[in-house]
Amino acid sequence: MIEGLYSARGPGVAKEIQEQLQAIQRQPEAWQIASQLLSVESDQCRFFGAHTFQVKIARDWNTFPEDRIEWLREELLSWIVRSSTGPLFITTKLCLALITYAFHTIPQQWNNFISESVQTMDNGARTLGIPANNISMAVLEFLTLVPEEVSNTEIIGGKRAQISQELKNSIPLVLSTLSSFLSTSDHIDITVQQKALNCLQSWIQYGVDFEDVYPLVRHTMMFLGNEELFQYAAEVILETMQQSSYGRYNTLRDDLLDCFSSDGMKLKLTTCITEEDDETGISLAKLLTGFGETYTEFISSQLAASNINTLLNMLMQLTDFPGNFPADQEVSEIPLNFWYMLQETLFDDGIVPIRHEQVAIVTDVDDDVAVLDHSETIPQQIAWKQQCGETAMAVYRELVTVIKRKAAFPEDSVWRSWPKDIKEKFRRCRRDLGDTMINPYYILRDELLNILLVHTTNLLDQLNNPPSSLLQDLEATMFCLKSICEEIPADENTYIREFFGPKVLGRLPTTTNDDFRLQNTILLLTGSLAEWLKVHPEFLAPIMNYIVPCLSISRLAMSAASAFSDICDICRESLTGELDSLMHVYGAMANSMIESNIMQKVVESVADVIQVLPPERAIAPLMALAGDILHGAGKALNSSTITEDSNNNDEEAARQVILAQLHNLSACCRGIQSPSDDYQSLSARNSNYDSFANGELITLYSKVDGFHQFTTAIYTSVQQIVTGWRHDEDIMKALTHFIEAGIRSINPLLTLAFDDVIALTVTSYQQTGFACWLHTATLIITVYGGYKPNYHQLRDLLGSLTEKTLDFIGSVDAMEQYPDVVHNYFNLLSRTIGRCPMTFYQLPPDMINTVFLFAIAGMGLQERLALKAALIFMAEFVAQEYDDSDQLAGTTHSLVMNMGLQIMEQLLVGIGGRVPRSFSGPLVDMLYKLTGRYIEGCRHWLNQLLAQEGFPSTLVQQSDKQAFIKGITGTRSVKKFKQCTHEFSIKCRGLNNTAFGSVA
Repeated sequence: MIEGLYSARGPGVAKEIQEQLQAIQRQPEAWQIASQLLSVESDQCRFFGAHTFQVKIARDWNTFPEDRIEWLREELLSWIVRSSTGPLFITTKLCLALITYAFHTIPQQWNNFISESVQTMDNGARTLGIPANNISMAVLEFLTLVPEEVSNTEIIGGKRAQISQELKNSIPLVLSTLSSFLSTSDHIDITVQQKALNCLQSWIQYGVDFEDVYPLVRHTMMFLGNEELFQYAAEVILETMQQSSYGRYNTLRDDLLDCFSSDGMKLKLTTCITEEDDETGISLAKLLTGFGETYTEFISSQLAASNINTLLNMLMQLTDFPGNFPADQEVSEIPLNFWYMLQETLFDDGIVPIRHEQVAIVTDVDDDVAVLDHSETIPQQIAWKQQCGETAMAVYRELVTVIKRKAAFPEDSVWRSWPKDIKEKFRRCRRDLGDTMINPYYILRDELLNILLVHTTNLLDQLNNPPSSLLQDLEATMFCLKSICEEIPADENTYIREFFGPKVLGRLPTTTNDDFRLQNTILLLTGSLAEWLKVHPEFLAPIMNYIVPCLSISRLAMSAASAFSDICDICRESLTGELDSLMHVYGAMANSMIESNIMQKVVESVADVIQVLPPERAIAPLMALAGDILHGAGKALNSSTITEDSNNNDEEAARQVILAQLHNLSACCRGIQSPSDDYQSLSARNSNYDSFANGELITLYSKVDGFHQFTTAIYTSVQQIVTGWRHDEDIMKALTHFIEAGIRSINPLLTLAFDDVIALTVTSYQQTGFACWLHTATLIITVYGGYKPNYHQLRDLLGSLTEKTLDFIGSVDAMEQYPDVVHNYFNLLSRTIGRCPMTFYQLPPDMINTVFLFAIAGMGLQERLALKAALIFMAEFVAQEYDDSDQLAGTTHSLVMNMGLQIMEQLLVGIGGRVPRSFSGPLVDMLYKLTGRYIEGCRHWLNQLLAQEGFPSTLVQQSDKQAFIKGITGTRSVKKFKQCTHEFSIKCRGLNNTAFGSVA
């Protein structure tokens, strides 16, 4: 059966065999079966035997007879010795089983388990005549796994301290053992030394004191020159540098620097680059980058030193490693973060920007005052600091060239040959290169702009019949310039002006015969410079003339639309005089065949410019823009009616037009929304909503000619869409997005009247039950809920939606089946109790009780989206802020007292293991809020529920439950509360009878 599992054809057969084997492991006889399987010659059977030991010890320790504990230890150690001549994966499983056994038996049945295990293995090997290399590998595997298991296992109670002490006591033995294996003696097998280095890495990771381990670390540095040990030694050195407690030892730093800047390492790097040895390059890059990131401040202060220059030169060569990332190599991206850290530190330490000034010294310091003596200077320190600054400038100039080179796309034929995942990795690395380009800009500032523009003009001079490499180089240069745009000050008045002038932009490719990738990058670059253009509006016209034609070219349209959108958004005030031209652009695009998402950007961009106009000037162009969109939707509505005789093609064409025009209307609404809305505080946003809800804006707009006719036309179109397409969920989603965007814009011209939108929402949800209408209702509550005269209608809205929701989602199965409805409904409830709670609490009492039963049931859902929304609603309900004397207090208190037992039951069941562990946090937070506000009720409910046998889990005893009750009701410390609940949850989930939380 076991061998059948590994040779099974098809996942179904394998799954059936695996289930049968797991059933065998659950039997009491499995303890003996494990030993029998280890006697079989088959590696698969022996592995399953070892695995069975580990599983039984981890899961069924309480079923194991106490008088057999000694036998089990001897059995495990014996099998480790006998299996050491076979495959290592069997030995690994047996070692894990032995470590798990040790976690259970410390300290009552077994002390000094590490030293005793090593000694027993050695003695057993001598008795059985096991070769030295085999038993050495087994011992090293055991010693490697011990600290890893201690670190990765969730040990509870007081055993962690006892186990940690065992490890501490064993450190001299472990280091002595490793030292003997890592000697330079020729008789030691290289695989044993490789394994010893792995073991050393494991103990360093665990946190051995620096003084104890450093002689071995220093010895390991010598192995970097050994080809067979290099990778293993590199991992040890990397682990050493990652130990924060080691960072304060200058001896380690200096020895590492001497090692890394040595002739041997320089030769290894040169050989690695010459041979394009990617594997060695990755290890070298990790080593040198690790050193750079660990000792960045030291490097910054010693930047002009020769050994630091050597280190930086090596890092630069690794950043410029030959070949395209990642098809040819995966080295060049590793050092990128170091260049960022170094630049930050150079600024923090005042090394850049370079200051040519004298530095005063401190001559007297007390607790409050530092007195500076200006009569003396420190010329050597000044000169050194300036020398370091000049070095930094030179380093980052070189880095610019390297980044530009690595960011260039490969030849088209090479690019086409790459698979999709390699292309995506290259794009991600290119984004990282763009982010890194910011760092040279901070160092070089205008000099960097000059470097890029000079290089650009040189390339443009050579673009007559260009080879593709020139276009790729030019594109990479434009990409580098784009990457720093966000940091270029808007008042920069030399280099960007030059870019937009005839020397650069005037000569850049504009025809479809040229490289589309280059043109896309140029378009995105112009959009990224929108903040600069806002201060220099005289360049807007030529830029728009460059961008607009590209909107009609499919391979450029997305980038052109993005640039068009960015510029219209940022420069909207400067473009009001060009509104007629922008409307012409919209008209031309509306009559073309451009994609819907491109059209939406154009519509939103034009609306951005309209937004800054005063209402009396904005209404006419807004009516023209939105009116044309409505006209397009109307034509589609009139062209096809859904009947049994409808032509499917006509119907689908009409459907696509309606969807597109609804998206365009939503884009128009987004455009006229103030750009400052996203940055407002909640109170400021609610204040704006309240001003809109009270009708002041509607009164102002209603005086404009055509207002009522236009809003009537919108409502009529909406009604037509609902009538004809109410059962098409995609169209209903698009329609609700438009309605919501209109409400959110608080512009009366594109917003349905309050009465109309409520009636539409109620009717549509009653007919279809689509979750999107609940989402719309949530926004209605948000915008109109702060105006008390609306409460009656909002209460009726909520009541109607609640009645429908409870009608067709009346069971847990239905809640799981419609998670989007459950999610949106609970979000609606959460928003209601936050914005206008009395509209909820004034619902009929029976309905409110049913809602809470619905919410309580939602707390036990397995569907994550719905579960999260239910938990959020219940948590917000419990945590509501109110004056104890007001009506809300009495209503809330009454509900909690009536439903508290059921709420507490769901919380305990969830914490006890029914819901995924990732949701333990929200459950614990809610329990904390509940006990904080209703402590006496919670004590009563906890005692009543936990008195039940087997609740919330058969794995917890009454003593555990009482300790849990005492722990959470006796503290208001969040940390202690969470720790107590976490430990109780672990026990409920089956981990209380073991010393660990997971098994390898």
